[in-house]
Amino acid sequence: MPSPPFAVIDIGTNAIRLGVVQPEMGLDYSVLSQQKEIVRLGEGSYARNQLLPEAMDRALLVLRKFVESARNQNPSSTIVIATSAVREADNREEFLDRAREEAGVEVRVISGVEEARLIYLGVLSGVDTGDRRSLVIDIGGGSVELAAGDQSGPDTLESVKLGAIRMAGIFTEGITGPIAPPLYRRIQEYARAMAVHSLQRIKEAEFTEAFGSSGTIQNLTEICRRRFGELETSQGLPRVSTKQLTEVGERLASLPLEERRRQPGINPERADIIVAGAGVLVAILTELGVKSLTISDRALREGLVADHQARESGAARPAPQSIRRRSVWQLARRCHAEETHCRTVARLALSLFDQLGGLKLHDRGDDVRELLEHAAILHDVGTFLSYTGHHRHGYYLVRHAALLGFDEREIQILAASVLHHRKGAPKRREAALDGLRRRDREAVTLISTILRLAEALDRGHLGEVREVRCALGKRPKSLRLEMISDSDCQLALWGLANHEKVVRRVFNRRLVAEVARTDGTM
Repeated sequence: MPSPPFAVIDIGTNAIRLGVVQPEMGLDYSVLSQQKEIVRLGEGSYARNQLLPEAMDRALLVLRKFVESARNQNPSSTIVIATSAVREADNREEFLDRAREEAGVEVRVISGVEEARLIYLGVLSGVDTGDRRSLVIDIGGGSVELAAGDQSGPDTLESVKLGAIRMAGIFTEGITGPIAPPLYRRIQEYARAMAVHSLQRIKEAEFTEAFGSSGTIQNLTEICRRRFGELETSQGLPRVSTKQLTEVGERLASLPLEERRRQPGINPERADIIVAGAGVLVAILTELGVKSLTISDRALREGLVADHQARESGAARPAPQSIRRRSVWQLARRCHAEETHCRTVARLALSLFDQLGGLKLHDRGDDVRELLEHAAILHDVGTFLSYTGHHRHGYYLVRHAALLGFDEREIQILAASVLHHRKGAPKRREAALDGLRRRDREAVTLISTILRLAEALDRGHLGEVREVRCALGKRPKSLRLEMISDSDCQLALWGLANHEKVVRRVFNRRLVAEVARTDGTM
């Protein structure tokens, strides 16, 4: 029986894209429908970090239309993500709430490096690079994504705030005449300066071929085709030279806006931002020494499809689950976390989660269980900076680490759970929980409480507790933890005693801890 179709919606800074696909054998799929609408959600937003009301109205109108269109095809799920414009907006919660209420969907806000990873997966899903290393460049509305790697996936990911709408807002907004050569050079100089560290890391990653994706690059390529005739191809995809892009960029800059709109091959809706996009692209290609760019018609939307299929099928490409776990462990190891202790705390935390669920003390599922495991691995990363206040340092490190495979909401839950695994319990109103819905705040409380107990069980970092068993007591109403060990576990008992108030508040039970010695003594 074939798998049911599913839908993906990408809410970008410039456009919103919908794809409804039918999975086939392996990672193959057929496209049932796809749509795109330019909405300029990020228009005017970067100067004040606010999505404008009229931009939100446009985007939500299209989002409602796309959701309705997708539902007509009975998808098993509809995956909706948002990128730079929503990611950076101070009023993003207003947009997310309206999307939930007006379109009936949950929008996942993803980080820049996660966006780069998904774009790479999308582009490479349509080509065979063999054992060659590839670079993927995507000029979006708010940011530029760069990813380098091989056919199995990317290993270097960069995101820089150099998108075409953002750069046009900084340099060319309101200019209806030609863009003077000194101003066009300033765009390129700014791009090089902003991207200098990212470009150095991309150079060090090494690559033998480069791909370009998304609207700005595709439109510049079409203008090149009209200007220079048929382009070279690679695997059936057009290839444009950096020299051709340089000439076209300078040509477009020399024209007034109205004349630019009439240029053969241009999308008139991009005429006001394409010079900024061209300047950024040429600066990056020149700095990296790229002679030509193969243009893909795949990007973030197709990456979402590939990512979802890998998750569902466990196929050859790295599944999101393994990417998430690998990203978490990379952060833990960079911060010199004590790996044995992390694994012990994670093992005990998952055991507590499963048993407490079995005792009806919570009703959370695998999504929260997975976040608990990751939080357990990361709970002590803050000691890399200082043991004193390491929960606060850990919060900052996790919040800003751009973990791969996670959306912004999940990263916020992880960071807040690390913050509250010691000292004060989560409060209803605090900065770490801002923007999280009640159900997510409750997840933070549950995860951080279980983390407290699991870490207390390994307080001496000696792995003394082999197993923990949970039971409910009636008189008094209690949660009983029995530690299976060949020692007296005094450090664990002292540690658990510190969390009695939290356990009473969260589970409405008195905490009772005891040791069952494997040698039969108590």
